[in-house]
Amino acid sequence: MTKHTQTEKKQRAIKRLAEIFLDHWEEGRVGSTRIFEHLIPDEWLICGKSTSGGRYREHIVPCVLIRDESIKMYQEGKMIEDVAKMIEKHLAIVLISEEEKNLLDKQLGWKTKMPEGWVFGSGDPFLRLTSSGIEFS
Repeated sequence: MTKHTQTEKKQRAIKRLAEIFLDHWEEGRVGSTRIFEHLIPDEWLICGKSTSGGRYREHIVPCVLIRDESIKMYQEGKMIEDVAKMIEKHLAIVLISEEEKNLLDKQLGWKTKMPEGWVFGSGDPFLRLTSSGIEFS
């Protein structure tokens, strides 16, 4: 059995996720975003914690948007490697408080959205958090 570093395991899992999204696109299916947590452990994705504390796992870019962007990329003729790179850039978790979760989800309406004008590839993946005033390190 080959031993892989955590970084290598994460990259392999992200590529596997990209392959599953390709399968879903080819089969005309839309899979659940729960697939993210089944394939990639949180500990590989946590990149920060709110300065006000908290344990709520907030994806910096909503998983539904990453999934939908993956399908869009396949529709445009992109390859698995391209989709995996996009996923790796946008898939991370910051631990936030319940109050901050409510701010994002309910007050700002960003549970499954990014702020107006944000674009995959050129937009800051952390924009939901920074635009809402959530500080993290």
